[in-house]
Amino acid sequence: MINLGLDFDNTLINYDSLFQKAASEKKLIPSNFPKSKKLIRDYLREKGLEDKFTLLQGEVYGSRITEAVQSEGMFKALKDVQKKGVNLFIVSHKTKEPYSGPKFDLHEAALSWLEKNMFFDKSGINIPKDNVFFEVTKEKKINRILSIGCTHFIDDLPEILEMIDPRIIKILYSPLSERISDNKVIYMNNWSNLNKIID
Repeated sequence: MINLGLDFDNTLINYDSLFQKAASEKKLIPSNFPKSKKLIRDYLREKGLEDKFTLLQGEVYGSRITEAVQSEGMFKALKDVQKKGVNLFIVSHKTKEPYSGPKFDLHEAALSWLEKNMFFDKSGINIPKDNVFFEVTKEKKINRILSIGCTHFIDDLPEILEMIDPRIIKILYSPLSERISDNKVIYMNNWSNLNKIID
C-alpha cells in the first residue's frame, strides 16, 4: 500500500504569477519583473524591504490565495497515481495567521483553494478532508508524516526532506532542476514524472 504525502505551498500550488501581480500592483517591483516568488523575495530583501515581502506573502497566502494556480501537470498526475490505488495525504507546515499585517486564517484559506480546485470533489482528486493536515511547526509536520504512515513524500524544500524518517521515500519537487547533497532523494522536476516514480 502506497501512502503518498504531499506538501502544499509551492508544490501543489504555484504562487509565482500571483506574487508578481500583487507586487506590481503595490509598485514594489519593476513592471517587467519575472514571475518568481523567490526572485521577488530576493529583490525586496536586497532593497531592505523584507517587511514588505512578509506583508505581501500574508496577502497572497491569505485573502488572495484563490487567485493562485495549480502547479503545472499536478492534477492529472495525482489522478493517474490514484488509479493505481495510491492513497493521498496533504501535510503542510503553515502558520494559522500571517506573521504580520491583517489577521487572516491561512488554514481556511488553503482549504478554500483546495475546494476551488476540486480536491474534495468525487469528479476531481477526491481526497477526504480528514487526509489534509496543516501543522504550525516543521517538527509537527514531520511527526504527522510519520504518524499517518506515509511511504513517500513530495516537498519543494530539501530541509524538510532531510528531517523525514529515512525509511520514507523522499521526492524533491524541483521545477528548476536544483540539486542537493542528499543522494537518497528522488528528483521530480515535472509532475508528469510522478507516474514513473510511483511504480
